[in-house]
Amino acid sequence: MLKIMPMSPNHFQKYMDFAVNEYATEKIAAGTWTAETAQKNSQLTYDRLLPNGLATPDNFFYSIFKNSEIIGYIWFGTDNENASTAFIFDFEIYKTYQNSGFGSKTLELVSNEAKNMGFTSLGLHVFGSNSRAIHVYQKSGFNITDIKMQKQL
Repeated sequence: MLKIMPMSPNHFQKYMDFAVNEYATEKIAAGTWTAETAQKNSQLTYDRLLPNGLATPDNFFYSIFKNSEIIGYIWFGTDNENASTAFIFDFEIYKTYQNSGFGSKTLELVSNEAKNMGFTSLGLHVFGSNSRAIHVYQKSGFNITDIKMQKQL
């Protein structure tokens, strides 16, 4: 049985250690940041978004459980441009559990959770090179709202 539960402080610290590095790596791969600045930029981004860590208001961190085992995480919060929209800042199903429908099911659980909190829509960002995630999001009812493009010179 799949369920989401509020993230424990211990899991949050492990998540933060991983997430800052992962975000820097993704931004380098996307061509947005250089290898020299990525780690610092990533840490600054997380510090800005989460000045009080797990206790930052309007941010919700969940561990994703299959039975009693954590198989991923999801972080969403109030969108800074529209308070009625919940925005997924980060979401991952661990590699071992991918391609089993857990991503789609988690999005359904989070949609219900956000709706119960009073949000009227759910948004997210996905890197253009992440075709697997794009497929899952579109299958789950997400539509493209903006496209940012870049050309290498």
